[in-house]
Amino acid sequence: MNPKSIYTEIRISKVGVAGMGKAEILVDIKKAEEKVRAMSLDAEGKRKQLQAEGKRKALVIMDTAEASMRAEGDAKLAKAKADIDARKRIIMDEGAKKASALATEARQRMRGAKEFVLSEFERAADA
Repeated sequence: MNPKSIYTEIRISKVGVAGMGKAEILVDIKKAEEKVRAMSLDAEGKRKQLQAEGKRKALVIMDTAEASMRAEGDAKLAKAKADIDARKRIIMDEGAKKASALATEARQRMRGAKEFVLSEFERAADA
């Protein structure tokens, strides 16, 4: 005998349906199986739907985090560029001041050099 049928007979006798015919019992079992199958399919559909919804939410969260991270990185990069530009301006201003001072000093030395050359030339001409 099939173990399923033994189980069914034991269960049937406990429920109090011993007076039911085998055909009725089989119909009830098939109905119960169909109900379980439908519940399983419904549960599977709900699982897939929840899983898809979870994936969508995760993608939205990741996209939001990525956009936030990108914006933060862009802000840091812009600040770093501004800091570099400020330091560059300071260095360029200092360099311009030094160049101006060197040019002024060179002009003063040129006057002295011209006077020296002229005096040496006049002394050589006088001699």
